[in-house]
Amino acid sequence: MRASALARWYARLGRRGQAAVEIVLGTVAPPVLGFCVYVLVAWSPVQGALELWFWVVFAALLVTAFLIAIETARAFRFPDPPLKRPVEALDLPRVATVVAAYLPNEQATILESIQWHLAIDYPRDKHLVVLAYNTPVPLVVERELHELAAREPRLLVVEATGSTSKVQNLEVALELLRGHVDVIGIFDADHHPHPSSARRAAQWLADAAGEGRFDVVQGQCAIRNDRESFVSRTVAAEFATLYAVAHPGRTVTHDFGLFGGSNGWWRAEVLDDLGLDGRMLTEDIDVSMRALGEGRRLAMDPRILSYELAPTDWGGWWKQRTRWAQGWHEVSTRHCSTLLLNRRLSLVQRRGVAFLLAWRAIHPFLATQLVPLVIAMAWATDRRVVWDLLFFIVAAIGVNGVPVLQAVAANRLAAPGIAARPRLFARYVLVSLLGYAELRMSVTRGAVVRHLMGAHSWDVTARSVTVPSPRAEQAPSEREPDLEAAL
Repeated sequence: MRASALARWYARLGRRGQAAVEIVLGTVAPPVLGFCVYVLVAWSPVQGALELWFWVVFAALLVTAFLIAIETARAFRFPDPPLKRPVEALDLPRVATVVAAYLPNEQATILESIQWHLAIDYPRDKHLVVLAYNTPVPLVVERELHELAAREPRLLVVEATGSTSKVQNLEVALELLRGHVDVIGIFDADHHPHPSSARRAAQWLADAAGEGRFDVVQGQCAIRNDRESFVSRTVAAEFATLYAVAHPGRTVTHDFGLFGGSNGWWRAEVLDDLGLDGRMLTEDIDVSMRALGEGRRLAMDPRILSYELAPTDWGGWWKQRTRWAQGWHEVSTRHCSTLLLNRRLSLVQRRGVAFLLAWRAIHPFLATQLVPLVIAMAWATDRRVVWDLLFFIVAAIGVNGVPVLQAVAANRLAAPGIAARPRLFARYVLVSLLGYAELRMSVTRGAVVRHLMGAHSWDVTARSVTVPSPRAEQAPSEREPDLEAAL
């Protein structure tokens, strides 16, 4: 009853009130409480425990920075697909790219996005585009979509009647495709896949790859509206450090990748076996962990490109990141211990699980403790703190050096349109050091508070205007075959 009452009180606060509670309990309270505890310990007979704890925190932060530096270096050594040469057209698997859309939110972008899917460079008799959408009210764009489908036999437009989520939309599409295709690419409605994406994915997933074949490959998601606002520019550089550096480097280091919800390509039978759990806020990370637990092989290829829209204001950014962070917390709670004990996983993979799920939840809270710990030691003890301050500075340099390393690598490795823009990444480093990195960790801490409060909501990411992707002109299709041949 108490938990239910707490959840009701929390829900009545509204999103701004909830955000205030999350910041106070997740970001303000831990260092304040930590300082009080450290002062009490400093005045107690076990004062020596304080210095021991200092070295634990120092080592943890420095080791974390070192591991991220290793991942950054390994992003430059990312392997090619197991099928080294492009397969012949007759050997290509049958592919479907599935777009899930909530049309009231996506109606300004969906027609252009579908044209990009139809323009993918792939044999027409082996490529199908499925749009699975839901809408609470009739829209003009529905008629336009069905007219396009009537002209283009590769396009299937399906309304997921009664759907209230992306997962339910995808389930309708997957049911339609069951047994008819070999590879399924999943996309959000704002994505513009690069023409080469399907062929590149086939090199990872096709039967022709033999024993080197993977079950899932995640591509790189790049931002195409990076010049629209301060927020979108920041997210564009951040996504480059994530998808072009952190994710590929982590895949090499820990021997598994992650499905990120969009521009992810699956062997159809594997996705059909696993299914998607609509109860999870991040069903993509959940199904990734379930696939890993079953011994499936998950790859990440930054050369499989797709361009998407970033939030353009801080409100949209906060909603999106809160859902992601809470979803990660749910997945950590659900899968971490099980995967760590899973003998199908190698020691390298279990180390990756520990770093990705367990340490990811602990690190943002631990990072709040170094400053109050040093202050408490300086104020409440008689010992000199010169060496403590020196090591504090070393730890600070290590932690704050991470965005610099990733930005330098991303400037080299990011997608066309984002890479080779040193001013963009220099600005991102400055913004990170001035507070963006801490803001991201505040969201992670707040998501834990939100989870404990019993909140479990899904906020739609608002879209702004349609922005072209940075590549050569597309060629919309208006040609031949009937999809019955592909099905």
